[in-house]
Amino acid sequence: MKEIKKIGYKLYTSLLKPIDLMRWNKWVKSNEKIKIIIGASKTNYPGWFQTEQYFLDLTNRNDFVKLFSKKKMDGILAEHVLEHLTNDALHLMLQNFKEFTSDSVTIRIAVPDGFHGDDAYINNVKPGGVGFGSDDHKNLFTYKSLAALFETAGFVAHPVEYWDENRVFHKGYVNDDNGYIKRSFINDKRNAGGNPVYTSLIIDFTKK
Repeated sequence: MKEIKKIGYKLYTSLLKPIDLMRWNKWVKSNEKIKIIIGASKTNYPGWFQTEQYFLDLTNRNDFVKLFSKKKMDGILAEHVLEHLTNDALHLMLQNFKEFTSDSVTIRIAVPDGFHGDDAYINNVKPGGVGFGSDDHKNLFTYKSLAALFETAGFVAHPVEYWDENRVFHKGYVNDDNGYIKRSFINDKRNAGGNPVYTSLIIDFTKK
């Protein structure tokens, strides 16, 4: 059954890709800033172009060449995507980010927070955890490990929302032009009581 689903998905995306390419070419002409949502799924924000893996493979330089050789990216938004990537894939992604982004780029990354103060949260999001989708998680980042990863590729980390190693929560995320994060302290309905029940590790990155 899994193989049948894979074949069906491949056929489906092969039909979508040329449609998305036409949509992309039209979008680029009407937008001065090139701002990309990675793994967008159903998210759709004004001024941002949604991508999925079949259209923009983070590890495939050829995809970046086709899309960004003329106009480099000014903004990247990825909410709960990077935890699904292997370390090798992450390094390839960062090489592409470094090459195909403008000098003024802002990259906003949100992932599950490995220092979260609730053990139940950690058990839900850790690789092989009990939560939905965690069977595909390859990493559980902290503000330190995620910052270090990007810094090796020449980016500077600006932590926005995170738990530290003493299980103290630091809130600083606001809904701004750097990208909307649904699973954040101010936007996730699970935090309605004012307690950080479900938050993300959110860091903005810029070039040195």
